[in-house]
Amino acid sequence: MKGFEKAGISRREFVHCAACATAAAGTTIASPAALAAAAAVAGGKEAVHEFAYGKVRLTGGRIKQQYDHIQSHYLALDNDRVLKVFRENAGLPAPGPNMGGWYDKDGFVPGLTIGQYISGLARLGATTGDKDIHAKVAALVQGFGEAFVKGSNPYAGPKAQDQWAAYVMDKYVVGMIDAYRLSGVEQAKKLLPIIIEKCRPYISPVSRDRIGKVNPPYDETYIMSENLFHVADITGDQKYRDMAVHYLLDKEWFDPLAAGQDVLPEKHAYSHTIALSSGAQAYLHLGDDKYRKALENAWKFMEPQRFASGGWGPEEQFVHLHQGKLAASLKSSKAHFETPCGAFADLKLARYLMRFTGDARYGDGLERTLYNTMLAVRLPDSDGGYPYYSDYGAAGEKRYYHQKWPCCSGTLVQGVADYVLNLYFHDDDSLLVNMYAPSEVSWDRAGGTVEVVQETDYPARDTVKLKVRKAGNGRFAMKLRIPAWTKGATLKVNGVAQAATPGSLAVVKRTWKVGDVVELTIPQPLRTLPIDDQNPNLAAVMRGAVMYAGINPWDGIDQQAIALPGALEAMPDQDQAYRVKVDGRNLVFIPYFNVDTERSTTYFKTA
Repeated sequence: MKGFEKAGISRREFVHCAACATAAAGTTIASPAALAAAAAVAGGKEAVHEFAYGKVRLTGGRIKQQYDHIQSHYLALDNDRVLKVFRENAGLPAPGPNMGGWYDKDGFVPGLTIGQYISGLARLGATTGDKDIHAKVAALVQGFGEAFVKGSNPYAGPKAQDQWAAYVMDKYVVGMIDAYRLSGVEQAKKLLPIIIEKCRPYISPVSRDRIGKVNPPYDETYIMSENLFHVADITGDQKYRDMAVHYLLDKEWFDPLAAGQDVLPEKHAYSHTIALSSGAQAYLHLGDDKYRKALENAWKFMEPQRFASGGWGPEEQFVHLHQGKLAASLKSSKAHFETPCGAFADLKLARYLMRFTGDARYGDGLERTLYNTMLAVRLPDSDGGYPYYSDYGAAGEKRYYHQKWPCCSGTLVQGVADYVLNLYFHDDDSLLVNMYAPSEVSWDRAGGTVEVVQETDYPARDTVKLKVRKAGNGRFAMKLRIPAWTKGATLKVNGVAQAATPGSLAVVKRTWKVGDVVELTIPQPLRTLPIDDQNPNLAAVMRGAVMYAGINPWDGIDQQAIALPGALEAMPDQDQAYRVKVDGRNLVFIPYFNVDTERSTTYFKTA
């Protein structure tokens, strides 16, 4: 009850509010655009802006196929099962089976992902308008809030309390932020100060750097600032802004990065990458260019750390590249990328950098990471089996984590729900088309609403068509990202050729009319990407942004030199498959996002 008293509400009011939120979820949802406009953000400038959830809709293709599956999977999660550990902690009736794995009271991080499930569902609901999703968000917030307030301990088990207090609180908080902003659950706003005040005694009073994969301290206090800035916007309370500033990891991370120092080696890769999102919000709220420079330099230093997929490695730790550790990882069974978590952090970083700079190279990086990591994960099972590692070695596999309900079960739904944020950006006078997928965008602007429909089979094929469905006053530019890896790209507007230079944004300025058509062709040449500068003949096969893997490899394939990509020939009647003869055997390459449970090899000795 102390948390309620601090927030100025009684338990009766709390439960009443929960019922109201459930009812509201079936009717009127607060406008994300209005809520974003109301947030008091003071400082950093954006070159372009994201579209709000609901303004971009996927209409087909490979990305939508996964998006729809993930939406169905998380909507079907049993509420009682997800809430059970919290109800047990509060001494409330707790029907349903245990979750198991990481999630239960004696698990590695008890109750760790509930906030991410709520967050991801709220994002899906705001995009699709599905009232059942909003109702599920409200029900989860109600069940969690009732148990959280009644329980004497804010954590569902000892390891969450002792080792992961900041990490788990951050996940609680993002769930409430998105439930309030995107699903209109007022109860979630009231819970925010209760959650923070109840968790604070368990959290380090200073931000502590986590070193490496296993070395203590394990907790990641420096990840909290991004969402604390959002809490300050929602509540209007300065203390949460101050707390956000307090926990920024300036000395060990942002200061040296801004100064151009590569401090990545030995850092815990996921948590430090997601901490860059805290730096992005610090730039937006404080206006300090240090944080923007830190993000730009971090991206520069991360580029050589990447596998061809766009994911960095090995495992969860940045390496000393001059020691050849990235290539060595292929032989040590550590060529892993922590797929949904790492991809989620990396995609957020790319979007922030797109927003701050409008630079096409960040769009190139975003595309590569999306196709080859988040889109390429193995689908979850019904009992807590979730993708965690993808292997890039000689007999790689897409594996579930060895325990149920790992952290990636939370970032998977958030990351896939965010697909719609990656496709388009805008400023006051321009629509930026960043990714190519069947979709529709609605852009509300002073000159009237603009709607553009995108039709394409990309990346299976090279052509993209954009049609203007609503033009407003017609006075805007359209900017299209031309990837740096393409050659011979062509762009036509109503049949008239326009310039299209690789590595840039092609800008089309005209007075648009309903029915205008933009046709873009982006040739996707086969090429190879070496694993690092020290091993130029150890390379992966790429077609455009997409990484191709050799499936069903045989023992010793990694020791055989192959004339890649020149020896590859297209499989008959297939858009996305190639083969090469190696000592009389067929080695078949397909997009890594189409690999399911087969073994595969990513890196080959090239002749």
